Amino acid sequence: MRLLRIKWICGFFMIALAATEAQDLHHSQFYTSPLNTNPGLTGVFNGDYRAAINYRAQWFVKDLVRYSTISANADMKFFPKAHDAQGFWSAGLLFNYDQAGESRLSLAHIGLTGSYTRALNENNLFTLGALVGFGQRRFHTDDLIWDEQWVNGQYNPNADPMEDFSNTSNGFLDIGAGVNYRLQKSARTNLNLGLGVFHINQPDQTFFAQSATEELPRRWAASMMGSLQLSESIDIMLHGLFQRQGEYQEILVGGYGRLHVNQQRGKEFALLIGFVTRPDDALTPKFAIQYTNWYAGFSYDVNNSEFRQATNRRGGPEFSLVYRYTTVKPLPQFKNCPIF
Repeated sequence: MRLLRIKWICGFFMIALAATEAQDLHHSQFYTSPLNTNPGLTGVFNGDYRAAINYRAQWFVKDLVRYSTISANADMKFFPKAHDAQGFWSAGLLFNYDQAGESRLSLAHIGLTGSYTRALNENNLFTLGALVGFGQRRFHTDDLIWDEQWVNGQYNPNADPMEDFSNTSNGFLDIGAGVNYRLQKSARTNLNLGLGVFHINQPDQTFFAQSATEELPRRWAASMMGSLQLSESIDIMLHGLFQRQGEYQEILVGGYGRLHVNQQRGKEFALLIGFVTRPDDALTPKFAIQYTNWYAGFSYDVNNSEFRQATNRRGGPEFSLVYRYTTVKPLPQFKNCPIF
């Protein structure tokens, strides 16, 4: 019974957290969710169309509040008709859904992104992007149990909980922006350096009209993603992310070794093995495969923070699936730049 009450308390705690300093969702495989990392990454990839989906679960441990997150994004390029143009426009669509706890505290978010990429020369590109979205936080009280419903040591679901939840949802406008610099030497050797900022307008997160305004802190995200061809069949891929949102701070550093098993056109196949770490929090081994236009990745967080005694080191699994498609032929003057 004590453990059940702890879960109920955790459920209510999640409501309180959302109403004060809510934090954004996060992915260990952040590089497969580019529009969540930086609006300036819209359209920055080798190809013309891209779609990705990520699923993450947190804390697969009995009696702990669990989190589940699903993200999906898609973006495409709009190449100019004029052959002497020096850049291109891109647009993207982003969707996030996150749920946690006995209260089923959730965040649903949909956003539109747009960007302009300017080619400085054959190998250097600069992108400026923006995000406009709408989010809604919601919770449910059906499965929550309160102290006032315990009468003479017995639980009475009909007893008045003495709590006022006249408003269980909150909608808000969300604005973000970002920049990205890309060095593109070849399809297998490139580097992205970017900076994104989310919740520029710091939307109000309170559920109750009588409460003081609680602004959602801006999230700053500095990212690095690079790939270097070492030989005919081997690449090394490195990535890093630094995020700060209010008092919350996150650092991720990791990479892959990629082995190209088959490079025959139309049958390309590669294996990727690596890890990512959040210092003093988690070590995450990961595995991925690439087949033609498809990429599928799996990772598992092994918790090594002080919270590991409660989680038994079980952070949680994360899955990603990415599809890229190319239809537009490169412009003549940028034939050496695969992104064009």
